[in-house]
Amino acid sequence: MKKLMIIDGSSLLFRAFFALPPLKSALGTPTNAVYGFLTMLIKLYEEIKPDYIAVAFDKGRQTFRTEMYSEYKGNRPDAPEDLRPQFSLIQDVLKALGICVIEEEGYEGDDILGSLSKKFGSSDLAVQIITGDRDNLQLVTDYSHVFLTKKGISDMLEVTLDNMTELYGYGPDKVIEMKALMGDSSDNIPGVPGVGEKTALKLINEYGDLESVYENIDNISGKKLKERLVENKDLAFLSRQLATIKTDMDLSYTLDQFVQNFHLGEVKPMFEILGFTKLTPRLASVMGVEGDDAEDFGGLFSMAEEIKIDDLLDASALTEEFYTEKTIGVHIITDGKAPFRTITSAFINNGESIIKLDGSHNDKLLNALNGAKTVVTTQSKEFLEVLCHNEPAQIRLYDDGVARIHDVSLIAYLLDPTRTNYGYLYLTERFSVPSIATGSVDVECVSMVKALLAMDDAAVKALQDESLWDLYNNIELPLIHTLLVMEKNGIYIDPVKLEETTVKFKAELEAVQEEIYELAGETFNINSPKQLGIILFEKMNLPVIKKTKTGYSTDAEVLDMLRHESPIVEKILAYRSVAKLVSTYCEGLSVLINPETHRIHTTFNQMVTATGRLSSSDPNLQNIPVRTEKGREIRALFYPGEGFDTLVSADYSQIELRILAHLSGDEALIKAFNDGKDIHRFTAAEVLGKSQDEVTSEERSHAKAVNFGIIYGISDFGLSRDLGITRQEAKNYIELYFSRYPKVKEYMDNMVIEAHETGKVRTMFGRMRELPDINSRNFNRRSFAERTAMNTPIQGTAADIIKLAMNKVESILEEKAFKSRLLLQVHDELVLEVVNEELDAIQTLLKETMESIVELHVPLIVDVHNAENWALVK
Repeated sequence: MKKLMIIDGSSLLFRAFFALPPLKSALGTPTNAVYGFLTMLIKLYEEIKPDYIAVAFDKGRQTFRTEMYSEYKGNRPDAPEDLRPQFSLIQDVLKALGICVIEEEGYEGDDILGSLSKKFGSSDLAVQIITGDRDNLQLVTDYSHVFLTKKGISDMLEVTLDNMTELYGYGPDKVIEMKALMGDSSDNIPGVPGVGEKTALKLINEYGDLESVYENIDNISGKKLKERLVENKDLAFLSRQLATIKTDMDLSYTLDQFVQNFHLGEVKPMFEILGFTKLTPRLASVMGVEGDDAEDFGGLFSMAEEIKIDDLLDASALTEEFYTEKTIGVHIITDGKAPFRTITSAFINNGESIIKLDGSHNDKLLNALNGAKTVVTTQSKEFLEVLCHNEPAQIRLYDDGVARIHDVSLIAYLLDPTRTNYGYLYLTERFSVPSIATGSVDVECVSMVKALLAMDDAAVKALQDESLWDLYNNIELPLIHTLLVMEKNGIYIDPVKLEETTVKFKAELEAVQEEIYELAGETFNINSPKQLGIILFEKMNLPVIKKTKTGYSTDAEVLDMLRHESPIVEKILAYRSVAKLVSTYCEGLSVLINPETHRIHTTFNQMVTATGRLSSSDPNLQNIPVRTEKGREIRALFYPGEGFDTLVSADYSQIELRILAHLSGDEALIKAFNDGKDIHRFTAAEVLGKSQDEVTSEERSHAKAVNFGIIYGISDFGLSRDLGITRQEAKNYIELYFSRYPKVKEYMDNMVIEAHETGKVRTMFGRMRELPDINSRNFNRRSFAERTAMNTPIQGTAADIIKLAMNKVESILEEKAFKSRLLLQVHDELVLEVVNEELDAIQTLLKETMESIVELHVPLIVDVHNAENWALVK
């Protein structure tokens, strides 16, 4: 019997990342997860010997399940920073290996596994599902077996119809019935509170399925259990829906597309760039490549041309004649940590010859960058950083207002903002130029600067064809300068006060710990869910809310439900809150303080989000808590640095709602903003049919949830959960909202129509997001794309406006030689450090510049405040 092996790509990549120590290529790309994934792939080929293979990946967090239940997987943290770029990298590697990669908007990888298994599994074709997720056990059939990763990246357990009941106590048809009752904390599926795995298994084994459980509800023993089942019936059936893997996706793939079809020529150069040369012979072996073909495996270069470095010129050749009125491709190698790196070498290609410079010729390199007609690169931010020190304006970005720096990575991001990596492996494929050759560093860099010139015309033409040139020229290119200035400025943090706060929090942590021990009557490891579970549910006999695969659940949701059962629960919650602050912020920030500046120099990521929003990393300053007292104590550690007197915050008020009013043209919404109304109180009054004076605080809060929820396409279920009302009440509220603001509904509908016609949506400033599933025959995929069509223009326009404002503010600060400096951009807020003599001028500058940056049908309002530290600035 032939075999089809279907791999849960997202699951295995996560497991590989955490199983292996950090690993990076010579170019600094994180690679440990990709290396581990390929090691597992080789082992699977050796053991299973598949005839066909496909790898499925999740595509984003928004799926049809999050539409049913907005909190689905909402408890999961963001992927680690070093893991994120490896998702696109592993897909590039798999494609080079000729392996079919599948991801579908609005679905999870599990749904692809289920649909392919259902479509192809038969008496003639065995399906082998490779995953680390036990949810996929529901897919076990006579013809489909599940291989579960057990330990690290080497051990797997094959689950079949013959052994599943023996292993787990239930068969594949009972998986979703169990999940309906016990939930799943890893996916944030609620289940029935208080029902764990043991109780769920007993009920399902006795009654068969969820319907039968409720048909026999009067026969179930245990008053509390019965009450929980009755009170949470809706949650039980919702949980089963969430846990059910789809097996009927409209996937048009044929088995021929899953035939092993390795592109041998692409593998060797790619593996050498990544540092995976030791895997080459093993891959050749499992692929059945022998003899001359096996030798060719190590020598083919796909499209990559042979690179010779004997003709490299040195610094003496870098004359004005070399670059004047010419387009040059430039690649640099740096040393050190951003934003204070230095150049070790640089390669410059003018289309006729290539020069290599060492780090002692930065002045010559700067002259070339400013003297050439056009500079093509993927490193414009690095140029500004390493060549211009604290004066990024030294590099000329424009010639008569037209960009003369063509950053191909940035261009690729604007063309497809949904990727996570825009390196050379992707760029050469995207713009159809020869792959990067491999060998020495010099060989690779020479190949890169050749590729840059080869792809320049195609990249610029693609940008212009999609009407994205103005976005690149007017917003994104100047933003590189602005971001680098902010990164170099950093924000001052008082190391002494940080240490004092750390000591204080640790003392509080120890005090809370002692109180917990006293209440428990013994010492134990509070951080151990297993030990904590025994204390709470066996020793103290608190009601069991939920169980996990390893024992009692003690997650935040469970503890919150138990907080009134015993004073120990409140203490445990307090302990966890302080412990997180200590580890994540106190200790986490301390290692990121620059020892010379005493500042935190975060990295602002320009090419990460699909909407155009910025993110930050090392550290993520946008996530420092602000709503809790202790979170504000962390923010209170950030001060104006030496020579500055105060921090100033300028924050756009309700910018996305104002954009919605402008884009929709709704008269009532526009009038409310133009009249300076409290928009949430106004909406409550409109929807509820009462005067604004009669609107209660709770009603205003409900209206606020609706106002912002509409932008993100909130469902009646999501709104009912947020507000604690019934789904019917939530549905009625949304319908009333649209009846009061009819042009908002009309605008949303028109965005969907436009997306169906063009296959994409745009912001006010032309930022584009393609929607490949907008005309899909599959309802769920099409619906997801339609929701994206409604909210992306609003979110993306807000991103464009704050970027324009940042650029303008920084430009004026430099033009007028202000001493005050721009430090941070956090959501819709700018943070500056200011000297007292400039305070009034800076506050006026911020308000006037940000409010007038673009003309809308409604006013943009900016709230400007100042204080001695970040906690007090609002």
